[in-house]
Amino acid sequence: MAQNVILGEYKEQYSLLHRYAQEILRSNPENTVKFKLDNNVFERIYICFAAIKKGFLAGCRAFFGIDGCFLKGPYGGQLLVAVGRDGNNQMFPIAWACVETESTETWSWFLQLLADDLDTTDGSGYTIMSDQQKGLLKVVSDIWPRADTRVCARHVYCNFRQVYGGGLLYRRGFWKIAKSTTENDYKTNMQLFSSISEIAAEDLKKRNYKKWVRAYFTPQSQCDSIDNNMNEVFNAYILSSRHKPIITMLEDIKEGLMERLHKKRDFIAKKEILICPRIQQRLEKSKIDARGWSAFWDGHFSYGVREGATLVRYVVSLLERTCSCNAWQLSGVPCNHAIAAIWKAVEHPEHYVASCFAKDTYLKAYQYPLEPLNGPQQWPESPYAPIVAPVVKKLNNRPTVKRKPSVGEVEGFKLTKKGQVHKCSNCGGEGHNKRKCHIPLRETPLVVPSQASQTLATPKQKQKQPPKPKPVVPSSQQTHTAAPMHTRGIGVYTYPNGYQRQAVPVLGDTHIICQSVVNFQMYLTQSTQVWVGFWKLIIGLEKNGSSAGTTG
Repeated sequence: MAQNVILGEYKEQYSLLHRYAQEILRSNPENTVKFKLDNNVFERIYICFAAIKKGFLAGCRAFFGIDGCFLKGPYGGQLLVAVGRDGNNQMFPIAWACVETESTETWSWFLQLLADDLDTTDGSGYTIMSDQQKGLLKVVSDIWPRADTRVCARHVYCNFRQVYGGGLLYRRGFWKIAKSTTENDYKTNMQLFSSISEIAAEDLKKRNYKKWVRAYFTPQSQCDSIDNNMNEVFNAYILSSRHKPIITMLEDIKEGLMERLHKKRDFIAKKEILICPRIQQRLEKSKIDARGWSAFWDGHFSYGVREGATLVRYVVSLLERTCSCNAWQLSGVPCNHAIAAIWKAVEHPEHYVASCFAKDTYLKAYQYPLEPLNGPQQWPESPYAPIVAPVVKKLNNRPTVKRKPSVGEVEGFKLTKKGQVHKCSNCGGEGHNKRKCHIPLRETPLVVPSQASQTLATPKQKQKQPPKPKPVVPSSQQTHTAAPMHTRGIGVYTYPNGYQRQAVPVLGDTHIICQSVVNFQMYLTQSTQVWVGFWKLIIGLEKNGSSAGTTG
């Protein structure tokens, strides 16, 4: 009965999908909603909103990544998504689809509809990033034959690590190879990797390295990314919605993007900047790296850039906006060599950043609002029969909710202390802490008056002791004068002239011995000398006065 109650809402929302699609088209006829049914049983749905599509074409680079994630509901399925990058190098979702499985057929269906929305037949000018799923590159080459394709380097490394392990030398060597911007750098880093393991280096060369090494990327997309992190960011963005019924999930995605569009637009519109903040941060880092590089002008538009007095040199052309290190062409942001040449020309590096990172271009991507939708009570009627929910995928064991981490992924943030040497805070020795130290714990040098009787008591031996009765002094012996300051008890006292005194109890004695500080002793010594000199002067005056017949 409980399962029927839970599944009831999921089934009901499948039957409302036609009316939901009619509402999307009512809000904007340019929106795209496509179904694929099998005898009226749900299989797939594709959604692309016109506001997002126009914003991508107007203000984003022709670069996007494709990936899929699992849905957590009782009917399962996967969500395929295409995510681009805006001018601030942040995610910009373009289109998404709910499909039964992630396969060659479903990817072909999704990419064909995406090509129709982006008004391209061969993918000319586009760059597509994907993971290493079998058959996906073939699908992209069939539907987008003229598009450049890349493979996520992180997925390549995970597959490589499963065979050869994840040693520190392997990891550092791999990412140096992936981030090589020229073929010579790639060959040099590959030779260094071969010195670690020739077998591993040969295996790495067989992993289609031209798809994940920067040196072999084309500069048409002005994006030097070697991973598919934007899709992972989107998957985490919708994580709380993937277990909900289908219409609720789709509405959560749409409403989240509707809020995101105007917040991102207002955030950048209020800033008085030329380029986007993240690009400015990258440019500032290149400015720091440009220190120590000298530029030499040829009299036209080219510069030779040299690192100090070494033989490391690069050629920069400000007219063509190129550098022989290939980093400027790939990213669209001047590298440290180009900045040295720009400074030589007495110009600002911000003026040489690609226009796709400018503030005006960024605002074009977010200028189209995403229309809100009515609730189910206001949806128009559909002439089609209600869609039937797919068959429930019943699992034998308890369904897994927690995502399975990939190889080498850090699961927690708590660092282990294994391998570290413990240091005792009591004696300063290594190999133990103060609880297991054989030296008695150090006591506090200064004793508070109220705790004087508990000086030798350990934390386990501390007990409340009744206060000691004060001795009764006969009234005949009582005086009205106050006791001297050096006999007023235990503690630290400060005299009006700034000197301090510390009084401590002596164990085994009933009397309290006051111990003055060095400054106070010097004060007493100096005072005695002053008084002696004073009385000598008085005696001399009296003698002189008596001889002269005057009174003292």
